[in-house]
Amino acid sequence: MNDRAERGDGESGDPHDGSVSDDPTPLAVLRRLVDEEAPLASIHAATHARLTHVERGRCEARMPTVIGDGLLESVLILADFVLGVAYSSSLRAGDRIVTVRLGVQLIGRPLPGEELGATGTLDDSRSGVGLSSATITDREGRTVARCVGRNAVLTDGLAEQYGRTAPAWAARPTAWRMLMPHRGENPTRDGTTMIAHPDRWTANAVGVVQGGALAGLAARGLSHALDVLPDDFTITYVRSVRAGEGPVRCRVVVEHAGRRLRAGRAELVDDHGKLLASAAGSSFRH
Repeated sequence: MNDRAERGDGESGDPHDGSVSDDPTPLAVLRRLVDEEAPLASIHAATHARLTHVERGRCEARMPTVIGDGLLESVLILADFVLGVAYSSSLRAGDRIVTVRLGVQLIGRPLPGEELGATGTLDDSRSGVGLSSATITDREGRTVARCVGRNAVLTDGLAEQYGRTAPAWAARPTAWRMLMPHRGENPTRDGTTMIAHPDRWTANAVGVVQGGALAGLAARGLSHALDVLPDDFTITYVRSVRAGEGPVRCRVVVEHAGRRLRAGRAELVDDHGKLLASAAGSSFRH
């Protein structure tokens, strides 16, 4: 895919090309993004995930889905977005967050190509860890998924990048499968493996691959291995990932493949086998 032609990132080819705010506090930056209808990070510019309202401890956002792409992958990107913003909006300047754990329970199935809405709320914050919840809805306001997230605060040099620049919106929404180009390896008796190469447009506000985009790889691997979309999905992050540093491998093991209940677990590892994240998914059918 040609980045400039498909994503409209300007002459420089740099997804971060515009000043956002001189006030470094997260809430001020986020409010400015809402006022200017600007994306927070490359992943949001690519997927057209728009922050529409933010206050301390609460936010709202919308994101279109792309026909032919996965529902759960889209939900994970949007969920990670609003869960993180809900916590970030309560922090001081110089702090940033990392996603520690993300959980999604699917309830509905919107039509492909429909826009999703999301509301994220900070439920608890103590000792540098925030617990947030989110509801994802379809265009009619019906609940599609309920989500929970646990985020931790870090204070380091990366925090200085937060909100200082904003990417240009893509010409049209980019599908998850294009942001995380992947292929599957032949299944073995122990499970299946998928290999992905995160695109640079998967980056979040501090330049690492967004947790929701990574979670999509585990979710897709589980969907293929279980032959059904997981209704209940959780992922725990161990290490951050930077696009271009090498492939991310998803190793899936089916733990139960019954007629009604199917369950499995997945690990995301780097090219040296170092653990990046672990996930679990299950589906129950009547």
